[in-house]
Amino acid sequence: DHILFFSDKGRVYRMKCYEIPEGSRQSKGINIANLLPVNADEKITSMIRVPSMEDDKYLIMVTRQGIIKRIELSAYNTNRKGGLIALELGEGDSLAWVHMTSGEDKVIIATKKGFAIRFDERDVRCMGRQARGVRAIRLREGDEVVGMCIVDDNSHVLTVSEKGFGRLSLADNYR
Repeated sequence: DHILFFSDKGRVYRMKCYEIPEGSRQSKGINIANLLPVNADEKITSMIRVPSMEDDKYLIMVTRQGIIKRIELSAYNTNRKGGLIALELGEGDSLAWVHMTSGEDKVIIATKKGFAIRFDERDVRCMGRQARGVRAIRLREGDEVVGMCIVDDNSHVLTVSEKGFGRLSLADNYR
């Protein structure tokens, strides 16, 4: 298996699972910068385990400013040590969420001010590796995306506010 590491700067790094050193239960682990050639100001925001680079799998990426990108998983089937550009980012934006999908999943995106949207991933066309993406949700002044998840029609969604209030609802309740 491979692991794809996605950074907040829009880069993706690939590593084989057996290259990651094994640690004991009591060990602290090692810094990701010792495994990958990441910059000092770059943070890893998502890790995806990939059993094989199949053509029928997709990656959905969402940034803090509400930009979404859908790409075939096989587009990252290259072995560059310095990483690849996963998507072009606008000024002040950062890549925050990446999920692997089957091509027929539903996506929910939530914002800081309490808005959410649910849509079929097929509504987002597949793009090339260096494409910027399209707008997933229109944000108001001072708002940003705070969550993204993949759901099916019968699943439940737990939303939790900053103050700790929670609500469990069906995914169908989201437009």
